[in-house]
Amino acid sequence: MIQTEHTFQNKDQNTLFYHEWLPDDGNIRAVVLIVHGVHEHSGRYQHVAKVFTQAGLACYGIDHRGHGKSGGTKVYFTDLGDVVDDLRLLFDRVREQHPDKPVLIFGHSMGSLVSLEFTLRYQQDVKALALTGTAITGEEAQPKWLLSLAQQAAKIIPRVRLSPSESPTILTTDQDQVLRFIADPLVDKGLWRIGTSVAMLQAGRAIRERVHQLTLPILAYHGGDDKLTPSSGATYLQEHAQSEDITIKIYPGLRHELVNEIGREEIIQEITDWLVAHA
Repeated sequence: MIQTEHTFQNKDQNTLFYHEWLPDDGNIRAVVLIVHGVHEHSGRYQHVAKVFTQAGLACYGIDHRGHGKSGGTKVYFTDLGDVVDDLRLLFDRVREQHPDKPVLIFGHSMGSLVSLEFTLRYQQDVKALALTGTAITGEEAQPKWLLSLAQQAAKIIPRVRLSPSESPTILTTDQDQVLRFIADPLVDKGLWRIGTSVAMLQAGRAIRERVHQLTLPILAYHGGDDKLTPSSGATYLQEHAQSEDITIKIYPGLRHELVNEIGREEIIQEITDWLVAHA
């Protein structure tokens, strides 16, 4: 795998960072945009990109605004649409570099929200969509009184870090991966900002209202023991999207980050095979 790092400016003049991972032999079948979750960064998906590139998939992973090596207020936005706009800028750069290659998306957690909103806007440009930890029903994991309080607080103190954060053990049953998460200096381990939390809540609701517009091939894998984003996010897609080609799989006993779970090699390979088959 050939790895390089790049940056570009977004509409708010933040410098955004992204990884480019290419197959060693230069033989590119298709392009995959890797879209990470909240508080993390694209570098956590290098092991995924390694498998993807071995199958001839060129990979591009952006650090969202305020995440990883990108500029902006740390883990802060009040409109998920701004993050989608950033992803579009990366998409346009990638399309210029690979004008004749199909583009697929792999998104996780908050990245699933970004990926779904991007696809709803630009479905004609996306060949297929693969998701893990689909977050469109994330509000089901929180009490209604807390959601109501957060929405009111977001109007006054959106930058304040008050939203509850969870122990990293909620992410995976693999304790080695938990320790790697804790030691990663690019992962933000603080409380969630209220404005960011509410922006994701609102995005999930807006996406649910428009899921029926989706017609492209979709894969949605979910941990059965995911306490951050309920598996109902995946089944909601299955029940409401108009896609004729939709694959849903729930892994009993596994948690939020399937690509960092015990048995991840098989899961990543399954996602790879599905992407290649839909390229």
